[in-house]
Amino acid sequence: MSMGGPQRVEARAIAAAEGPKPLKPWTILAYDTRRFPFAELLTRDVYNVRNLAALHEYLLAKRRSLGLSERLTHNDNLSVRKMMQDLPDDSPFYQLYRHFMLKVLSPLIGRALSYSSHPKMRIHFPGTDSVSSFHHDIIVTKRIDQINFWMPFTDVDGSATLWLESDYGAGDYAPVPVRYGEVLIFDGGYIGHGSVPNESGVTRISLDMRFSYKGAKTRVEGVDLMNRVITRIEDGKAL
Repeated sequence: MSMGGPQRVEARAIAAAEGPKPLKPWTILAYDTRRFPFAELLTRDVYNVRNLAALHEYLLAKRRSLGLSERLTHNDNLSVRKMMQDLPDDSPFYQLYRHFMLKVLSPLIGRALSYSSHPKMRIHFPGTDSVSSFHHDIIVTKRIDQINFWMPFTDVDGSATLWLESDYGAGDYAPVPVRYGEVLIFDGGYIGHGSVPNESGVTRISLDMRFSYKGAKTRVEGVDLMNRVITRIEDGKAL
């Protein structure tokens, strides 16, 4: 899928201005879901369902029982997401998230990191529109030192997953398959990314945040961070 017009011109301008580039724009970090059972906690503490990927089916059944429309909308994405987003900071889920940062991401990098203690939670139900149009984070954040962390709690591919362009300014968006137990780490300030209408039949439940070296302010530091992630994963240093 390609974008055109002013958006394509803007993407090329961003790519031209970004300066140094990392070894590649994205990589996948695998982790042990037995050690970090995020989906299990969401199932138990938030949604009380057996299968998170079929969360939409439970919601539709509830709507049928109430005589409501069986068409899910973006507002359903938001209202069901709020159930996760409103978990208290001391909940088992957020404690596990911080444990992951301490035991997996920080050791992988080997330097002090700055990251969100309360990341963004997302829901994308089948049959609903894109939850995020194609964009470059740098336009909003102005943070040239950050890279992105995207963790789904259901297996996602096709229209259920995140779409990235193949190279900076290319505008040729394609889906990146990511399984539960994997994290997509990418240069989201400068590589275009977003989502499309979910036609997959799978509910996507995910977490995302940005991170950087503590005290970082430059693009060179952001590129060094991305390269460190890439090389340490490829060298088998991920825990």
